[in-house]
Amino acid sequence: MNSPIVLGIDLGTQGLKVVAFDVANARVLGSVSAAVENLTPAPGWLEQEPNQWWATLCRLARDLTAAKDIPTESVVAIGLSGHMHSIVPLRADKSVAHNCIVWADTRSREQARRISAAASSALWNPSIAPYSLAKILWLRQNRPELFDEIEHILWPKDYLRYRLTGKIATEYADASGTLMWDFAARAWDEDLLADFELSSDLLPDARASNEAAGTLSKTAAEDLGFSVNTVVAYGGGDCACAVVGSGIPDSDTLLINAGTAVQVIEMREEPSPYDRDAGVRYLFELGVEGRTFAIGALNSAGHSLEWWRRLLDEQLTYAEFDALAADETPTPEGPIFLPYLQGTGTPHLLDGSYGSFVQLSATADQSALTRAVMDGVAFGIKHCAEALVKDGDLSAKKILFTGGVPKSPLMRQILANAFDGEVRFRSFSDMSALGAAAHGLVAAGLAPDARTWLAEFDYGEGHAKESPALRERYTVTYERYKKWAARITSA
Repeated sequence: MNSPIVLGIDLGTQGLKVVAFDVANARVLGSVSAAVENLTPAPGWLEQEPNQWWATLCRLARDLTAAKDIPTESVVAIGLSGHMHSIVPLRADKSVAHNCIVWADTRSREQARRISAAASSALWNPSIAPYSLAKILWLRQNRPELFDEIEHILWPKDYLRYRLTGKIATEYADASGTLMWDFAARAWDEDLLADFELSSDLLPDARASNEAAGTLSKTAAEDLGFSVNTVVAYGGGDCACAVVGSGIPDSDTLLINAGTAVQVIEMREEPSPYDRDAGVRYLFELGVEGRTFAIGALNSAGHSLEWWRRLLDEQLTYAEFDALAADETPTPEGPIFLPYLQGTGTPHLLDGSYGSFVQLSATADQSALTRAVMDGVAFGIKHCAEALVKDGDLSAKKILFTGGVPKSPLMRQILANAFDGEVRFRSFSDMSALGAAAHGLVAAGLAPDARTWLAEFDYGEGHAKESPALRERYTVTYERYKKWAARITSA
């Protein structure tokens, strides 16, 4: 008998990826991906077509099984992950009433401000345009006739699950990213919905991410080429799936996903309503174990590095980019870079362009500025982490990095210097797909929980330690960085 295989499907803002995992050996068999078309019908708007997701998924699933010679009858379970906050409105007949409005769409800023002013009770998260409630209110205000046709609001991975099983539902993680979720009751916030004359009938039931939603419908099985006995889990929002895929860190570990943007993640024992005076953070359900986690966000990490590399020379390799900065080290009087090219989420909540070089002199050259960009990204991540944890004290925290930024050997060393100690890194980067797959195999009864299976998974872990000779220099330069960040963001 062939070893059972579970698929992790990750629908991201830029692309859709399908990863096949060998359940018995906890290893990757293969993966395929394709770009997802982003539509921009107006400035600041960002939409995707859900039916295209389905067509892409069917093609990728067949491509993967063919390329890796995977027996289709061995695919016993499917787990789903998808970008959070984005909404998929459906009519009563389950047809798509409006394109998916993606989380990065900013058309609902006015509605977000109104939510913050009009809510009768404390919100659990900051009211900003990415959250689902603001997008729903925009549709009602600006497309009233269309809004009257809407019977269900789903989220991206939920739409894929509907196409797979016919099940209209969501799960705790995506529900918690809507601004409509009551973390204390673990249910839709009826009082908040009443404040805006919305009915919870629009919103689907929420379940645990690792529960079985059903098996493939006959039509879906034919489209994908799999058995109708294939189990489909409820799945999770991509950020929550990434936390699960990491093995669910203990509360003494900060999980830092450093890619284009950065998410600094801390497990929380007890959720609490949002208090901006305590620092900007975002609260989510994990989707399993009844647990929650908080996120601090830096919008432009890898984005800052890539922007500067391309500005220098689009043909510059990443190794050459590192070499350009390798002989430079930060000094408090030297150039400092603030990585706020797309605003910032933590500790300051700002939209717009605030990226800055400060303390420039006529002696600043390409090498010095490249090192300033790299150090500035590391400082921005640390600043975000300090704002997330209690009293800004990182001394008791273990630091675990994933994502593309620490793939650079120089950035690994810089991050260790910035964090004043030892930091760990993982080379495996498809955490959301891995977490989704873990949900799938638990739903199929192939593992008691995600932790048990993931304990055998090889993440490709390494570590880096700070350079003691640079400790004082980094400490003083970081303090100067924070002073400039306060000035720039308050301007």
